[in-house]
Amino acid sequence: MKFRTEIQINRAEQTIRHSDPILTMGSCFADNIAQKLQERYFRVMQNPFGTLYNPLSVAEALSIILTNRKFRSEDLFFYQDEWHSFWHHSVFSGTDRAAVLLKINEQINEAHRFLQEAQWLFLTFGTAYVYYHLPEKRPVANCHKLPENEFERRLIRVDEVVESIQALLQNLRVLNSKIKIVLTVSPIRHIRDGLVQNQRSKATLILAVQELCRQDASLVYFPSYEILMDDLRDYRFYEANLTHPNDQAVRYIWEKFGAMFFDRETEKASEAFAALSNALKHKPLHPESPNYRKFLRKVLERIEGLEKQYPYVDLKLARQRIEEQLR
Repeated sequence: MKFRTEIQINRAEQTIRHSDPILTMGSCFADNIAQKLQERYFRVMQNPFGTLYNPLSVAEALSIILTNRKFRSEDLFFYQDEWHSFWHHSVFSGTDRAAVLLKINEQINEAHRFLQEAQWLFLTFGTAYVYYHLPEKRPVANCHKLPENEFERRLIRVDEVVESIQALLQNLRVLNSKIKIVLTVSPIRHIRDGLVQNQRSKATLILAVQELCRQDASLVYFPSYEILMDDLRDYRFYEANLTHPNDQAVRYIWEKFGAMFFDRETEKASEAFAALSNALKHKPLHPESPNYRKFLRKVLERIEGLEKQYPYVDLKLARQRIEEQLR
């Protein structure tokens, strides 16, 4: 007897290697996948504008990165003792305007350089509801807790999503013709929108992604939304807020991700680097004990072996950390 409907994942035609630079952008689910990749020492740049939820803001951020546009003082606004950008998550906000601008522009410049050599771009869309700032008559990525009456909240149409992403992809391939693009819809539920409204929002995103993939056969869709909604399909796979997938769910989705994008060699390397990450997280009760120093020497031997086997993976910081502890 079968008690659940397990989604079937087919391996992608092109698979990820540890030497491939990977850029992830979008909702906090993009952060979850990026963190899993980083723990396994893939070359990842994660959300250079901070977490972005709607596809129009993702497209706008990528367009800024493509042109390497520099932000100026007038691009920021002051509210509740901090300087903010409508294009960025609040992690970029701060009390010093010059410092905020420096942080934003350094990240854009770094992302522009990274995007030129990136092999993979993962775009995760979280919601089709967009906030339009009425004084400036344009969509924003973050309202930064400004008064609600300054914004109009609207469910964008499928064709609006398709047009914004299509235009972006055309410009992107001028900069980097070899980049492979993966689209996904975040499984995180936006209950604050209302359950009916959340489903309409996700349906809009799913239809938009389907249309984008129909028009461009090179695009790849990873079904993270369907894995949680139709495969796991149980509240025990959610955090206490009943909106975010818990660690068990994220690990399951990660396994499906690996089944789709990793060949056997990459899977083997991923497991080896995951084991190294776990070893580096170890916190001893007695750091000066001979047993712990023996453990550190074994970790250092593991790092040296991985450096020889995978010379294109940067383990310098891990090596330095162990060597400092052994001193």
